[in-house]
Formats: sequence, C-alpha cells, structure tokens
Amino acid sequence: MDPESGMEEVLNLGVKAGSIAALSREALKAAEEIDGRGLVLSPGFIDPHIHEESAEGEKAGEFRFPRQVAACAAATGNTTILGGNCGESNYPAGKYLSRLEKEALPINCFTLAGCTTLRRTLGIGDYDAASSSQILRMKDMALESMDEGALGVSFGLQYCPGTGFAEVLALCEAVRERGRFFAVHMRYDTPSRAVETVEEAISASRITGAALQISHYAANVYGVSSGGNNLEITSRFIENSGADICADMYPYDTWATYIRSAVFDKGFEDFNFGVRDLEIISGPLAGQYCTPEIFAELRHASAETTVACHNAIPMKDLETVYRLPFVCLGSDAIMSIDAGGVKKSHPRAAGSPARFLREFVREKRCLSLMEGLRKLTLLPANRLGLGKKGRIREGSDADLCLFDPETITDRAGYGLETCALPPVGIKAVICGGRVVYSP
Repeated sequence: MDPESGMEEVLNLGVKAGSIAALSREALKAAEEIDGRGLVLSPGFIDPHIHEESAEGEKAGEFRFPRQVAACAAATGNTTILGGNCGESNYPAGKYLSRLEKEALPINCFTLAGCTTLRRTLGIGDYDAASSSQILRMKDMALESMDEGALGVSFGLQYCPGTGFAEVLALCEAVRERGRFFAVHMRYDTPSRAVETVEEAISASRITGAALQISHYAANVYGVSSGGNNLEITSRFIENSGADICADMYPYDTWATYIRSAVFDKGFEDFNFGVRDLEIISGPLAGQYCTPEIFAELRHASAETTVACHNAIPMKDLETVYRLPFVCLGSDAIMSIDAGGVKKSHPRAAGSPARFLREFVREKRCLSLMEGLRKLTLLPANRLGLGKKGRIREGSDADLCLFDPETITDRAGYGLETCALPPVGIKAVICGGRVVYSP
C-alpha cells in the first residue's frame, strides 16, 4: 500500500543497496526473501516528534541520544524519528549529528534546533526576554545548525515564557531562508486561550513565509471556549490561512510533562485534570500517583520528575483531530532508564503507531487504512523534506513495515518496563534495506 500513488496491489518488492529496486507481479530472485502473504507492506512509519533520551545518571552537559526511544520506535514500525522538539535539542547540531552516526541506532534519526537550547547557550533564563543582539545571535546559531544538518527550529513557548514574538519571527526568518520548517509547542494549553495560541503560531508562519508544524495539536487546543468548539475554530483558521501548516498528535488522552515546568505555574484550575491524576513516570517515586504533598515536594526538588497527566484531553477531540487532512501522527515520545536499567516512560514511546491503527483506524473507523498510513508515512515525510521516504516506488529508500492490519495492537502501558512493551501484529521492519526488527 503506497499512500502517495494510492497503489494497493499484490506485488513482489525487491530491495538492493538500501533502495527499492523493483516492483513486480512476477517472482523476483534475491539472497534473502520474506514471505508477506496476507499482510500489508507500507512505507516505514515516520515520527516527527520525539525527545532525546533523558537517562538518569548521565553527566550534565553530555549529548542526549534517543537510544531507547529508537529501539521502541523500530519495534512499532517506525524507521525515521525527529528529535529536538519543544525547544529542547542538543547543541551544536553538527557535533551532535556526527556523534549520532557513531551510535549505530537501528533507524534514521534527525533533529531540530531548539530555541530554548539556543537561549540557554547564551545564558538567557527561561522567564527572561532576549535582547536585540541576543536575538540576532540566536538567528545566526539557528542558521548554522540548519547548515550542519538540523531540519528546522523548534519552540517550547509554554515551557519558556520569556520567548517573545520578535524572537520567534527572527528564527522563523532563518527557517524560511533555508527552506526548512519550524515546530511549535504553543504558548497556552487551556481552552480559554486556545484560539489565541494558534493565532500566534499562524501569524509567525504568515509573516515570515516559513512552514509550520504545530506540535501535539489536540493537547494544546481542546475543549470548548466561550466562542464555540476550539478545534473547529482553529482548524478553520489553519485551512484558510494560506500558510504551509501541518500538525501532529499522539493517540492518547494523557499528557506527559515535567513537574517543575511552567505548565503548572498557575496550578490546575484551567485543566481537565487535577493533582491526583498525575502519575509519576520517572525518578524514585515512579509508579505512584501524586498527592498535593508529593506534588509540592517534587515541584521544588533539585531533580526533575516526569508525570503522566491522565484525563487531559477529551477522546472525541482526538477523533476529530485525526480526521483533519493536515494532521499526522507524532508520539511525543521520551524515555528514561534508571541506574538499574528499568525503563520509565509514557506508553506512547512504544505504542503510538499500533494504537493509532487499532483504535482510530480499525475499531473506530475514523479514517481508512490508506489515509491512516498517509498520516504515518507520506505526510510527515513531506513535512521533513524527505523525498525518498514515506512512499513505495522504485528508487525510494527501502524503509518498510510489514504488518497485519487486522491484529496490530499496542501493548505498552503506564508502569515500569510495561511502558516499553512492543506491539503485536508486526512481522518485519526494514530500514535502509536491513531488517531492524522481526519478533
């Protein structure tokens, strides 16, 4: 099944030197053969939104590599992932990407240049405004990062409240100059400010002409405001904007964030959830739920703690978002490992594609299998500018996923180790012509 051409045929596919070399109804000869009868062969899935591994115990200042996220991603059908999201990345980009090549990850890994990281490199506090000279320096740093291989720039406006609109515009101009895109974790995530926060992101795209990727769309734009349904209003703004805009979303109604972040600066009054809906998923208390006392303690602790915020997004909003043509799947995956090797994470790191195909395609029938595959492959490939990925045609990269659409099912859950359980229903994942996963 090829989402680019709409092809859905029973064929033999031949791979040579990392590329798709043949598509034929006739038998092909090869050194290695995989029997895919009764299954679907699609382009390898592409995840445009992951976060580099935050392994506990690593030395401060060291590069963070997506080792565990990449391993989980390969097992769930992903052959390409994009890190450096929500304003946080490794810097300098060129040195990081060179080191990344030596890590021998099973799949392709790219990065964005994070605005927050650029600010901190210059000594600017998260709540502080950048000066005009600092903004110019950040623009130069962003241009250098893209010249070194970064695919664009990311912003974490909610996490870094000091980031002003002039700063956003300067970095977006750098993005436009290099023909890349910018990804935005928007400034607010409450229903009362949903329209305002989307308008800011759209304005940056319209003013500069830079392509925009809205991160985890329904996690920031959900619920009903006084003016009507937020998703209906903002999706209409996006579609009528005339700007090049896409978005991504993970298939869970549960957020994951850092407990000390600016997200909780004003408490829980505007959220769908309360303090007791926070499940701790990193650190020594992983597996426990917060109480007001535990929340206060962790909020002021020296070490950061990741929490899963249950009941954060109405499920009907997820269904609505996936029906929008400009929305693809993005897991927002992050994973940590403690000193004993125990994996701690939100299950979206290991379960997102399978959960999406099971719940929203097979069970709820929000969209067809072909459209679902488009959101997993072609749409993110085009946004990332990867013209040889996300499609099945001769000459394209041999990044492929062989799976059973009737049985593919996520198994990852909220809990130690269970967060990394691979899905069932996948027979083989091929990246660059090599089998990188086969249960």
